[in-house]
Amino acid sequence: MAEEFIVTKTNHVSFQNVQSIANLQFRAWAQFLNTRSLVSYALSTPVVLCIDQLTTLYTTATDTSENNISSFSFVVPGGRTIRVTEHDLNRILHFLTENLVPDPNTEEIHAFFTLIRSQQPNFFVGEFLKHYLTKPWNFFFHTLIHVFTAKLTNLLGIPPFLQKLGFAIAHNRHINIGRLVIDQMLLCMGPLDERTGIDDVLCFYPRFLQLILNDVLM
Repeated sequence: MAEEFIVTKTNHVSFQNVQSIANLQFRAWAQFLNTRSLVSYALSTPVVLCIDQLTTLYTTATDTSENNISSFSFVVPGGRTIRVTEHDLNRILHFLTENLVPDPNTEEIHAFFTLIRSQQPNFFVGEFLKHYLTKPWNFFFHTLIHVFTAKLTNLLGIPPFLQKLGFAIAHNRHINIGRLVIDQMLLCMGPLDERTGIDDVLCFYPRFLQLILNDVLM
């Protein structure tokens, strides 16, 4: 067991007091994201964190992806093992669950960032930078970065999975968002032996993990 379990300041709730936003364009974006987008529930739902539950999950979770389905399994109090798949996460976080289509490809992503007037000089990089975007789109991706990434630094960068998510939200494309999110969770967790028997364990995606726990333990 880790000496200290540290819940990272990531996976925030989106801005809640929308009516206080003076800029009308930003207010419209916030209202759309919080109430009418493909990710409204995941963006705007607060939760009370239970550190004991999160510690048990994070220090027992293993990658159990198979047959092209992303998933992880973990132990809950009492010794029962729970498996959460991308389909479970779609249900728990109120993402779409049916009639899903493929993720946007690289050409579509580049066309999207051209359409929203990105001034980035080199498109063929791993991350687009939000400060090259116009202010409304900067706000759009700023919100997604704070909610859906595990970034503690470099909050200007828009990583590839978030480019796909932003594209899907803007175009209302029904992609498998649960898979995108679980794959990022697994990437942040790393192998189980790197989260046990060490001094500190950093817990990423605490809010989403607690929403998962609340669902499976109720």
